[in-house]
Amino acid sequence: MKTIKNLIIMSLISFSTAAFSDVVEVYTWKAKPGKDAELIQLFRDAAAIHEKEGATVAMEAMNVGDTMGTYQYVMRWDNSTDWGISKDKLNTSAEWAALGEKYTPGELGEMTSSLSGVNLDSTVKASDFSDPFVYSVQVWEATPGKIQEMVSNFMMAKSMIEETGARVEIYSEGTGGNGKFHYVLLYDNWTKMGESYAALGASSEWAAFQASTAQGNSGTLVSSHSGQVIQ
Repeated sequence: MKTIKNLIIMSLISFSTAAFSDVVEVYTWKAKPGKDAELIQLFRDAAAIHEKEGATVAMEAMNVGDTMGTYQYVMRWDNSTDWGISKDKLNTSAEWAALGEKYTPGELGEMTSSLSGVNLDSTVKASDFSDPFVYSVQVWEATPGKIQEMVSNFMMAKSMIEETGARVEIYSEGTGGNGKFHYVLLYDNWTKMGESYAALGASSEWAAFQASTAQGNSGTLVSSHSGQVIQ
């Protein structure tokens, strides 16, 4: 029963924010050995079509862990209405159909995952991601019955982390996910990310916050990764 209630709350969060918030789709690809440049060119060709149909597109190279040759193709829209219009246009795009005919499936790489998400901040728009950046992502799973507590902790952490120079965005998983949250830290470059981490490490306020939230056990960190926008 707790699990069902948890999923209902997650659905309400997703539906209440999706209508007006930044909507994102993330496709993760692993390039075949020696095919990185060709895969990135395919992304560029795809991006030209997707942007014509209303999406904002970024290509990201993942950075830490077993991620060599792993890329994320990220599409964003200002809201769910724009997302739906864009997807319908793509379905009837002759250019998109022609691009698909140019490549044999698996020729350049393998898509390892796909995921959609909705920003919890309804003021954020797709155009807010137009500048290059580096990023760090933590993926969290809420403890049953503690979603609201975990989101509240996220918001308190956001204000402290942003004081160190980061920009923080929080996403609720949609299609392709199972109710987790993605806590995303954005920086202009790796130097600024390192400076932010150092400032947090020296902050007594941050240490006290971590100690207080650890006792509540509102969520579990299930994975993390970092990377940078390459185009």
